[in-house]
Amino acid sequence: MTNLCLCKRTDVMLLIARVIIGGIFIYTGWMKVADMGATIGFFGTLGIPAFLTYIVAYAELIGGVLLVLGFWTCLVAGILAIIMIAATWFMSGKGFAGVSTPIATFAALVALMGSCGGKYSLSCKGGQCASCVSK
Repeated sequence: MTNLCLCKRTDVMLLIARVIIGGIFIYTGWMKVADMGATIGFFGTLGIPAFLTYIVAYAELIGGVLLVLGFWTCLVAGILAIIMIAATWFMSGKGFAGVSTPIATFAALVALMGSCGGKYSLSCKGGQCASCVSK
């Protein structure tokens, strides 16, 4: 019987996860930055001040790029996870449809926080992450 465990492919899977999650944040961050007036207006209806809107928009955009590159993955994933906790809180009035995406994204970010960027990231040198010690 073939071993279906993909443990030996962890670094490739971390790369795929980083590209997907990072891409989501690049897209959502860019949509916020590209129409900051509308973003400030929407965040304002949720009671979020304008200065936090700028922080969230640029954190998502820049954080997404850093995740794709695998630079400071653990730290960036932690910052974006905090944003997803806040997004879940502010969207809780919209029911499951409003919170499902931030919760799923939060789960992926927690996984990245626990595993770092993997071998195929800018933070790794010689196959070992600079920010995390390989097991």
